[in-house]
Amino acid sequence: MKIVQKMILSAISLTAVLGSSAFAADLSSWAVPGYQSASEAGLVSYSVVSNNLKDSVTREEFCELAMNLYKKLTNENLPDVSDSPFVDTDSVAVAQAYRYGIVNGTSDSTFTPDRLVTREEMAKMLVSTLTASEIVFNIADGADTAYTSAFADGGDVSAWAMSSVNTALNYELMTGVTDNTLEPLSATTREQAIVSVNRSFEKFASNQYSIAELPQIVLPEDGAEITTKSFDVKWTQTDDAVSYHVIVKNANANAVLLKDVTANSISISNNTLSNGNYSIIVGAVLLDGSEIYSLPVDFTYNYKKNNTTLSIDLSKDKSISPAVKSLIETAQSFLGTPYLWGGTTPKGFDCSGFVQYVYGKHGYSITRTTYTQWANDGVRVSRESLKPGDLVYFGYGDSPSHVGLYVGDGKMIHSPRTGDVVKYSTIESGYYDDCYLGALRIIQ
Repeated sequence: MKIVQKMILSAISLTAVLGSSAFAADLSSWAVPGYQSASEAGLVSYSVVSNNLKDSVTREEFCELAMNLYKKLTNENLPDVSDSPFVDTDSVAVAQAYRYGIVNGTSDSTFTPDRLVTREEMAKMLVSTLTASEIVFNIADGADTAYTSAFADGGDVSAWAMSSVNTALNYELMTGVTDNTLEPLSATTREQAIVSVNRSFEKFASNQYSIAELPQIVLPEDGAEITTKSFDVKWTQTDDAVSYHVIVKNANANAVLLKDVTANSISISNNTLSNGNYSIIVGAVLLDGSEIYSLPVDFTYNYKKNNTTLSIDLSKDKSISPAVKSLIETAQSFLGTPYLWGGTTPKGFDCSGFVQYVYGKHGYSITRTTYTQWANDGVRVSRESLKPGDLVYFGYGDSPSHVGLYVGDGKMIHSPRTGDVVKYSTIESGYYDDCYLGALRIIQ
């Protein structure tokens, strides 16, 4: 199928996408056509897509994109490389890119794989990839500033990169960040790198090829709100797919689930996700090793656990003082708040941060961690003497690792662990019964 046909089909499928909900947090609307085309051509890599696409691309990641481009331009099977001189990376793509003269090391034995790629470095590597691919094209003279001079900051381009930057601008492999700025020394984002690699392919690919059918996520629907404890993610099967990558990212575009499966579905539960906004991308790994990725689907997970919404009837215990009753009511108001390691505010709590915050709202100052609370705060009380409002501690030996607020009836309110929320749990069975360490009374 000709490239022009590929571009028409991409435009048609993109039109359908643009009518759906907002794009994922890490894929800008301007980058969607290039991302989709690059994915259809097998130019995208797992290490790039599984990270925040708006963040900066690393040297190792760009090598993967460059070698995907080389393979598609030449239709060659890339050789295994076992003689890499670099001791700080075992990436096959880095070794291949080095062998083909696309990249250099930062020393004789180091590559510095996590160093970020500037925009002028990207231009240099793109031109080097085209050269290695034996593509026929015109390389600008190193002294020629015909294209960079159109930008206010074109003079910032390094002398060693001037030829490559002008060449990339000439062939529209890269454009300015704005109409007037090039930002050659700024780091290249992953989505910028994908788009530029795709432009290089569409500009210079001459071989005919078939478009791989991208996996399309059918469940959940884009923009769905999921309120069940667990749910299925399903997508269309891709011919020649040997496996699939499933990537779930949170609202900050950080991957919270990375899973490889052979079927075209997966089940996700509340043990994996806390309430919030997410996006899903599914990648198909083909027989030839190419990877093609779906467009992201956005959804909201909003499961209300029974043990976060039930209430304790404080009127049953006539011995509860107004101060303790008010304390527990404050704790109940945070049911469903997500666990956050180190969290001490309603944006997210860890276990000791939660009880410290609740007591602090009522004028009681207790220390920050379970260990310091156990060592310094309140008065020790026996399990048989527990009263609502007491702090209950769990762990082994004399070192507590968890704390909750006892509310009576054998239950506590606490912030358990990553992926969970502030909720009720029993202390009379299971882990919390087995690992019960003791209790402190703050309000006498």
